[in-house]
Amino acid sequence: MTPELQRVLWACYQCWASSPVPPDQRMICYEWISGAYRDKFAADFHQSRLAALVKLGFLRPGHSVRGGARRYYTIVDPPLVERHLRGQ
Repeated sequence: MTPELQRVLWACYQCWASSPVPPDQRMICYEWISGAYRDKFAADFHQSRLAALVKLGFLRPGHSVRGGARRYYTIVDPPLVERHLRGQ
């Protein structure tokens, strides 16, 4: 996994973990993730990086809204992502 994808995954997990809803109902979207990413790394990333995380099995696409302009994702295995981010 590239360093950029690692950082995107970190932002995904931070947004997911900070959600007030029960874990099995948590969703994340690019807008929320990009804000966390920008705050932490002072940079932006392209939305296609989320598709790369889907291909790697970390994210699962959820539903789209706004005529398909906003796609939501879920984290497939949060404990696995947390261990991966810790380097275990």
